[in-house]
Amino acid sequence: MSRKDFMHFASELVGKEVEVITNRETYTGTLEYVGSDHIILATRINGRRVRLAIRIALIIALFRLFTGRAFTF
Repeated sequence: MSRKDFMHFASELVGKEVEVITNRETYTGTLEYVGSDHIILATRINGRRVRLAIRIALIIALFRLFTGRAFTF
């Protein structure tokens, strides 16, 4: 799968609840933005609402919560 395929898949999930698995951690939250090299995820860390920029190069899998649709590299 290519980066272009990932960006197309991820752009369909903007505004949806997702789970992002990276090579370091797993995050859940609302996907807010898909850029050419990163995504923006609204989530909570230690009870505080934050917006995370996650590099696409670090993403192993992206799942939409409650649907089972997934994209993996």
